[in-house]
Amino acid sequence: MALRITEAGRVPRPRTPPAPVTAPPPEETLTPREQEVAQLIGGGKSNREIAEALFITPATVARHVANINRKTGFNSRKQIAAWIDDHQNGESVSS
Repeated sequence: MALRITEAGRVPRPRTPPAPVTAPPPEETLTPREQEVAQLIGGGKSNREIAEALFITPATVARHVANINRKTGFNSRKQIAAWIDDHQNGESVSS
């Protein structure tokens, strides 16, 4: 095996297949406050505007946004806003 490595270079490791892309989990996984923050993100509000509306700090809003992203598998506020828009057209986010 050592001769094969020196002749061929590094031996590639087997790759695991990527996880399948799934829909976000049900809204029930979001706390009521996270649902409020998601609704305001869907309305185009900034963290500062959300903080003022909910009487919390911008850092707390950022933490809620991070939790929403983690729970839904999203990477951005745009994805949250699009998800909210989809749910407002069909069903409500707050159960």
